[in-house]
Amino acid sequence: MSEEKKQSPLYSDTPYDDAFRTMETKCDDLLIPFVNHIFGEKYDKRAIITRLRNEEYIEHKDESVEKRITDSSFEISFEEVTKRYHLECESSRYDGSILVRIFEYDSQIERTDSEGNRCRVKFKFPNSGLLILRRSRNTPEIAVIELEMPDGKEATYEIPVIRMWDYSLDDIFENRLYMLLPFYIFNYEGKLKSINKSNEKIEQLIEEYKNLVSRLKNENERGNLSSATLSVIIKLIHRVAYNFTTNRKNIHKKVGEIMGGQVIDFPEFKIRDEARAEGKVEGRAEGKAEGKAETADEILRAISGGATIEDIQKMLTEEK
Repeated sequence: MSEEKKQSPLYSDTPYDDAFRTMETKCDDLLIPFVNHIFGEKYDKRAIITRLRNEEYIEHKDESVEKRITDSSFEISFEEVTKRYHLECESSRYDGSILVRIFEYDSQIERTDSEGNRCRVKFKFPNSGLLILRRSRNTPEIAVIELEMPDGKEATYEIPVIRMWDYSLDDIFENRLYMLLPFYIFNYEGKLKSINKSNEKIEQLIEEYKNLVSRLKNENERGNLSSATLSVIIKLIHRVAYNFTTNRKNIHKKVGEIMGGQVIDFPEFKIRDEARAEGKVEGRAEGKAEGKAETADEILRAISGGATIEDIQKMLTEEK
């Protein structure tokens, strides 16, 4: 990758992990449907999410200690029941090694969630799930972690797996799995080389992304997505596509143009209005909402003055 592209505000060394963690930590209306789908839950808007510390310390055989950060660790409380969850997003080719890391995280998590007395201790493992982005052979639909006890007894627990390539755009919207949309470009990974050489195929890809954005905006109008979440997810679609297609010059340029334009069009005024309607804009919160409105005004003035997409991207990055 060129130094110029690395200097772009869209560039990241860990763009896919960053996107997943951003959606998990900032967007309840993305996380709840995802948890419902992967774990078979039936949470609705009444569910309360509590984000937990995601730094865990892994102890190795040589007694060294390594700090690792999980992609997500949180609790959901619903109808007087609270469950703990741990999600991981794997962007590398699946080889099973992620299961070792999941167990390491889970075993550290359950140490903080134990109960008992001097004679007996019960450890509670979280509900863990895995999102795999890249197609690879022998990737399971459900992974299993087995524990062999000193007395020879065995305990197992399942890790449900979401494989990105199993989901078409229709599947994603039917199941409200909007959290997958920034990674939709992964479904084209094996085709990017041929697409990059054909203007017709590039235009077909662009139409697919226009359709994606149109459907997202319809979900916002129907009340299935907040305007704040719509803004976040469009920005992340742009960021992931930028990093994923950087070695495919023609696709990179075209997708950047269409998604860059969508980023400029984010609904800051509607975010403010929704916040006020819900009674959330008070004190400091109102100051933040007004700040968003001022940013929108600045962007409109910049566009009128002939600002480029790169200029607007820089403004958005500085605003964060």
